[in-house]
Order: sequence, then C-alpha cells, then structure tokens
Amino acid sequence: MNKHLVFVYGTLRRGGARAMTIRFPNSKFIADARVIGSLYDLGAYPGLLLNESNSLVLGEVYEVDDEILNELDDFEASSYYLRKQVEISLGIHRRMCRVYEPNPEFYSLRTLITSGDWIEYAKTKTELARRHID
Repeated sequence: MNKHLVFVYGTLRRGGARAMTIRFPNSKFIADARVIGSLYDLGAYPGLLLNESNSLVLGEVYEVDDEILNELDDFEASSYYLRKQVEISLGIHRRMCRVYEPNPEFYSLRTLITSGDWIEYAKTKTELARRHID
C-alpha cells in the first residue's frame, strides 16, 4: 500500500475534535510544520489559502496509507475542500505533502486568522466553535 504525507491545520490537528490520531489511528504523526499561506475562519472550520501571503500557517504532517487518504478525500470533499500538493520543509529536507484547501467561493468575506494557528484561535470563539476543539 502506498504512503502519503498530509499536512493538517485545523480540527484534524492534535487538540482538535477530529484529531488524526483519534479519527485515523493508523496514521503516523511525522512533525509539526508550517506552510506559506493565509488561514481564514470559515465558521466551525478553518480554510488555508496557499501562497496567498508571506504569512505562515501552523499545522502537522502525518503519514497515511491509500485507505486513509481516500477517507480524507471523502470527508474533506463533502466540506467543500479540494486536495492540493504543497512543498513542506521537514528539518533539512523538503517533501511534497497533500493539503486540503477550500473552494474560493467559500472564503470570501471571511475573517483572517493572523496567528496562523486554528487551535489557539478557536479557543476564543463562540461555544459552537469550542465543540470542535478539546
């Protein structure tokens, strides 16, 4: 079975309601990482727009197999996200990772999360969003 690297930045991170290690126990945490882009509040979930700015968005890299990648596609596609590829620095190495970016029509007029950290940002949100973090 093929292995894939996936960058997660929202509720799939450790501390999120849908943390990879809980939702997909066979996924393997590789490292904390950052990508260049902007993070937006899309309501109960964030949306990462790649290469939109010189800002950094905090996330985590996981190794997953084909089955988990297909489940992620099903989960994210139903939420209006599209899978893309992005280059990530892991120590001295650069690796290609999959990442889910929202369809542009769903992020217009949304709040920019200047810290680039969904988990910390969500702690300050309304009770609805708090259900999506520990």
